[in-house]
Amino acid sequence: MSFPMRTSRLAAPRSAIAFQSRRTFRASAIRSLKESDRHNPDQAADNAKHQADSVSKAKDGKGHWKPELASDSEEAVAADRSDHSAESLKDLQDKTAGHAEKKHK
Repeated sequence: MSFPMRTSRLAAPRSAIAFQSRRTFRASAIRSLKESDRHNPDQAADNAKHQADSVSKAKDGKGHWKPELASDSEEAVAADRSDHSAESLKDLQDKTAGHAEKKHK
């Protein structure tokens, strides 16, 4: 019975069947909120701490958005949507200059 299958023109060769059953794409099991935090071994503990803090504040009615729990793209969108008045830009520039001076001394 297998002889007609081997000689049939419509039957696919064994190498083609074996090739189709191979898995060529693999997905990683990395679970992180931010793309930039993939190499931080303590990230899971930090995420759990920030999430617990966020939940407790939300129960008290004092909840707010936490950038630590957002992805890099969500954080960028939130920054684009924030208020950019002249006063706030000057404050941000002063904070950045102060932080740079303190960090690089």
